[in-house]
Amino acid sequence: LTFSLGKQVGNKFFLTNGEIMTFEKVKALCVKFQASVATPRDAAENRAIRNLIKEEAFLGITDEKTEGQFVDLTGNRLTYTNWNEGEPNNAGSDEDCVLLLKNGQWNDIPCSSSHLAVCEFPI
Repeated sequence: LTFSLGKQVGNKFFLTNGEIMTFEKVKALCVKFQASVATPRDAAENRAIRNLIKEEAFLGITDEKTEGQFVDLTGNRLTYTNWNEGEPNNAGSDEDCVLLLKNGQWNDIPCSSSHLAVCEFPI
């Protein structure tokens, strides 16, 4: 498995392998490489991930535990968000994962959908 060129911001390195997969598979892929699903903590990190991807990508953010309370994968509340207008809206009452759109904004979507994998490595 090879990763395409990544983007560094501060002490993080964001990489994608270019594969489309479900959120569970993205989490497993990142853990396999001792990384985590990309989770932007500020506008610079969000921009770096957006510039890395050519398609929409999962972020390491969910409200699976408590509907409407989006947290990172370690359970911490978000200090930075970039929701698209009207989002999160939980359309169909099954949108627990977060997608980084091509415009850099976020949309809540079903975790069972398949999107680009982006992992975050501490450096």
